[in-house]
Amino acid sequence: MIKEFAENLCLVEDEKFSVGGLQIGSRMTIVRMNDGNLFVHSPIALSKTINDSIDSIGKPRFIIAPNTMHHLFLKQFYDQYSDTELYIVPGLRKKCPALSHAKDLVDGTDYPWKKEIKQHHVKGITKLEEVVFFHPQSKTLVLTDLAFYITSERSLFTCLFFRLNGVYDKFGPSRIFKHFILKNKSEFKKSLDYILTWNFERIIISHGKLIKKKRKKKKEMMFLLKLLSKSNVPVHGRDQLLLLFVDKVHLVFWPEYSSFLTKAL
Repeated sequence: MIKEFAENLCLVEDEKFSVGGLQIGSRMTIVRMNDGNLFVHSPIALSKTINDSIDSIGKPRFIIAPNTMHHLFLKQFYDQYSDTELYIVPGLRKKCPALSHAKDLVDGTDYPWKKEIKQHHVKGITKLEEVVFFHPQSKTLVLTDLAFYITSERSLFTCLFFRLNGVYDKFGPSRIFKHFILKNKSEFKKSLDYILTWNFERIIISHGKLIKKKRKKKKEMMFLLKLLSKSNVPVHGRDQLLLLFVDKVHLVFWPEYSSFLTKAL
């Protein structure tokens, strides 16, 4: 079912979504545009209930694949809403050849939603290619995989995995992100500094707990910046063992992500 998160901004969640035994959940963000049409960020698996809920609030016009990992349900969603415009990050063209009609998400393009939604293609993470969005009306920042916030509602295995990965019961980047995906820290910091110029008060992420208390404002993003300032340094001792363990778990239980990591190294 669709849940209202803020004015003209709704969420659809699949709490049971898992990959390789990791119950990470998944979240689709929907912005109702001024003309009544819908901007759909990171589609999840459709069902009749979800279809009916979406149809009850408007007509999808834009479908967004915000990074190279969030593509599993693009074709299903587009097949259901074939009169929409599909936008993907360039790195998905090889992964999803059937979506050749899709348009690229790149900075500097005159997108039809630019008066209502801002965006930024995050630098320094070329394999992930994440594009983040900001909805000024609701003061909401929309992230995908830049940060996780996994809590005790997940399975024991999932909680253990993300505890070892450094993002259990706290907002932030995973150890794998910091040490394997982040390739250019200075460029990434420029992107974070730019994002911090947006006047956001809430943060939506695709996996885990939402940041919706206005009093927190930008505290979480500043925390993210602080954590990443220690990235791309030699890893020794306990952290090295934890990274090795987490990476081996990925190899066994999450082959798609392991393949992604291998190519990113």
